[in-house]
Amino acid sequence: MIPASRIRDAVQEVRELGLNRTFARVGWELKMRSGLLKRPVPVAEPHAVIDTNGLPFSDPAAVRAAMFGRIPIENIAKLSGIADHAARGRILCFSRWFADFGDPPDWHLHPASGRRWNSDAHWSEAIRDPVGDIKLTWEIGRFPHAFHIARAATFCPERAPELSKALFAQVQHFQRSNPLGHGVHWASSQEVAIRTWAWLFAVAVLPGGPDLSRDLNEAAAHTARHLEYAQKSVYNNHFVSEALCLYIAGRLLHQAEWLEEGRTILNEQAFAQIYPDGGYIQNSHTYHRFAMQVYLLANAFERGRHGWLGAMERSLDFLYAHQNTADGRLPNYGANDGGLPLVLSTCDYGDFRPTLQALSIATRGERLYEPGPWDEEAAWLLGPESLAAPLRARARKSISFPHCGYHVLRSGDSFAAFRCGSVRDRFSQIDMLHADIWWRGHNVLADAGSYLYNGPECWHNHFFRTASHNTVTIDGVDQMLHRRQFKSLYWTQARLTGFEEGIAEGEHYGYRRSCGCTHRRCIAVLNDDHFVVADTISGSGTHNIRLNWLCGPYTYSADRSKVLLATPTGPFTITVPGYMPTVFSGFEDPPRGWLSRYYGEKIPVASIAVEVRTTLPITLVTIFSAGVPNLTRSGDTWRVNNTRFRIAEGSIRLA
Repeated sequence: MIPASRIRDAVQEVRELGLNRTFARVGWELKMRSGLLKRPVPVAEPHAVIDTNGLPFSDPAAVRAAMFGRIPIENIAKLSGIADHAARGRILCFSRWFADFGDPPDWHLHPASGRRWNSDAHWSEAIRDPVGDIKLTWEIGRFPHAFHIARAATFCPERAPELSKALFAQVQHFQRSNPLGHGVHWASSQEVAIRTWAWLFAVAVLPGGPDLSRDLNEAAAHTARHLEYAQKSVYNNHFVSEALCLYIAGRLLHQAEWLEEGRTILNEQAFAQIYPDGGYIQNSHTYHRFAMQVYLLANAFERGRHGWLGAMERSLDFLYAHQNTADGRLPNYGANDGGLPLVLSTCDYGDFRPTLQALSIATRGERLYEPGPWDEEAAWLLGPESLAAPLRARARKSISFPHCGYHVLRSGDSFAAFRCGSVRDRFSQIDMLHADIWWRGHNVLADAGSYLYNGPECWHNHFFRTASHNTVTIDGVDQMLHRRQFKSLYWTQARLTGFEEGIAEGEHYGYRRSCGCTHRRCIAVLNDDHFVVADTISGSGTHNIRLNWLCGPYTYSADRSKVLLATPTGPFTITVPGYMPTVFSGFEDPPRGWLSRYYGEKIPVASIAVEVRTTLPITLVTIFSAGVPNLTRSGDTWRVNNTRFRIAEGSIRLA
């Protein structure tokens, strides 16, 4: 007999997905398992030959001249070295680490396991092989090195002939090794789209490129054939990527049907995926940037007023509000698969300034930042002349985004980012009331990231689920039911109960289903150097409460009452008065104390936990402070050094 809980969960899944999408997903699975997806994709002859003069990327000589003095010499030398490696099949993956695929590259190699995907099988069968995380093989198929090589040739023009020859030899080898429909590089139309953009950039920038008309035609035909899957099942950055593939193919190959379908989807999804307050459907800053690069490339082709500019501008304000002033990074919120479809700067992967600068110029005709290496993306997509736009730096301030449930409290160069709002779509980690703390440019309390999507299950679960986030776990249960790899049920309901200068307060009801409890959190940024968090768990009975704080990549020391981080600016202390925390770093079984800011890479960091079994209600107070604080308390009144505040019934107020 099927357990009643499984039936209840299945009904909930249908309710959250909707009947239309449920039937679509069931239909897709039936096609996959029955072999119907193996039917050949009909591909007509291209209607036209690609005119590279119609590509929207700027002239490389003009970009080189415009960026002179903005990109440090050492950055150009590093880019040139990356291009050298790529020419020999050693690819910089996820903007972070190298993998050797051989020369010529083995496009079906899993670089970590050394195993291969079946290159002869239809993609629907090849993808099932238990080789390893497919994203590590898809990475070379995206051709990020096309951007590295073409840009290295731009800044070192004397090397253009050799680099061009090496890259286009790889392109042709890929074409021969991956015929339409065969192998894992056709298993995702988004991967096909990203590869297409990289190749188009390369033929626009480098001399002697091949005619890509047939490749673009096949890419669009394949995408059009399977578009329904993205539309009904992964209606996020996958869908807009595939729409842009159709749009570009339609524009360059004079195929009106693809052009109009792509444009229509891009217009519709700008409103569907970008919330009214600028938040993104996937609850991920890195995926939000990914989507914005899609729209920036679409904007480069469209070159005019169009339906998605408003969504781009809302996104700009949302992302800029979360940005760290010192280095351009944002909190590592949500899923992070290392995706960067347009590798158009020498900045670190975590630096959002290249894309935000381009968004600001595209939507407002003004720059956010002083000249620097982050200008390169705008130079390629909007023209070198766009860098003459007036500089209007916008002050960052405390701000609430209530629709999507993200909130920022600022004081000087320090800030706290707070996740509090009902989950609106299925794309979310299980992280409600998570808090990031950035002290004077340092991410001292961080989101763990993702690490791997398709690696060992224990690692995916660790980074995805509640316990690794800076929030409270009750009775060892997640806030939502983690049903499958990327599927959670019983979406967390939450509400912000207060937001004023320096203080935010909210609660979520994810635990009412499992234990009848409510978690309420109040965060106060007292000044640049002091932060306070009060966590109140209400309900009835006795429960196991676990408060987690994951630290940034700093050495640490701990005693019975506090943990001290050694940052480049000085010591930073975490204290939970009245409790003795446990600290783990780099613990593997079970995983605890890991941070992943780059896909496929994890580093050990301090994970601080306070665990207590108690009768509810309970309030746990955490003090975050520069240096070693002088902490005193008298009743409801607290003092940290010279700063006084009150905590009454879980709410923080300045005294």
